[in-house]
Amino acid sequence: MTDPRLALLLALADDELIIGHRQSEWTGWVPYIEEDLAMSSISQDEIGHARALYEIASTLDGRDADELALGRPVSEYFNAVICERRNRDYAYTVARHYLYDTADAVRLEALAGSEFKELAEAARVFRLEERYHLEHARAWFRRLASGPVEARQRFSDALADALPEAIAIFEPLPMEEQLTADGSLPERNEDMLAAWLAGVGAQLEEVGLERVLEAGAEASVGDVLPTSSGASEAGDTARPLRIPGLQRREGRWVHAGEFSGGGGRAGVHSDDFPPLWEEMTALHRAHPGVRW
Repeated sequence: MTDPRLALLLALADDELIIGHRQSEWTGWVPYIEEDLAMSSISQDEIGHARALYEIASTLDGRDADELALGRPVSEYFNAVICERRNRDYAYTVARHYLYDTADAVRLEALAGSEFKELAEAARVFRLEERYHLEHARAWFRRLASGPVEARQRFSDALADALPEAIAIFEPLPMEEQLTADGSLPERNEDMLAAWLAGVGAQLEEVGLERVLEAGAEASVGDVLPTSSGASEAGDTARPLRIPGLQRREGRWVHAGEFSGGGGRAGVHSDDFPPLWEEMTALHRAHPGVRW
């Protein structure tokens, strides 16, 4: 992958495709019909955003959007691992939805100022639809955070479980220095992580769920990804991703330390990903040339 912009586009597109696929699995199973429609609509939006990004990537890569979306092996997907995790219960799904969409809002705000014209234009369009996703996620955040004891506890546990992998949404990209130097990526992932943590930290403290952040602070820096499937795909020398710890300084939550090893942005995935990939790409593999 010689063009760093391609790595950026694939990471963004893969995030949207994979989380859209995971959320679509709730169709017909969510708590009530209005939520079924809402989650299905959000999933459709995410997959639509993925397609638009793959179309831009195809101008740099030569493969068409279908081949980029569905024709790559597991190790050539660069989504953050949180996107591929199994849905578990609805508390976990809402926790991931909230953490991912707040992170995506920070990312899209930055990308709207990209010097990569096509990406900037796409980001500005996406922000209009993502505003609804964010409102939906925050509504569920407030509902569960202020709900009965069991609902609040399960949501708190799910947030604490998902937070380390949500931090890894901001894992540095390959050739990130080149991307920031030419303006394709207007802000470093580290700076976007700082902005996201400040916002999420304030919201969690507002509803009395600071224990979610305190758990991250106590854990400091640690491995967040199993490598039984991913490391073998990425190579024997791949090290599991280690994330920064958390600290509260001057009234806000910040990250301490830095990323090391390789996670989703390096093609290293959890054991949840291969079965999802098998299902998602089955038709494309069975009938080469079929259109998405």
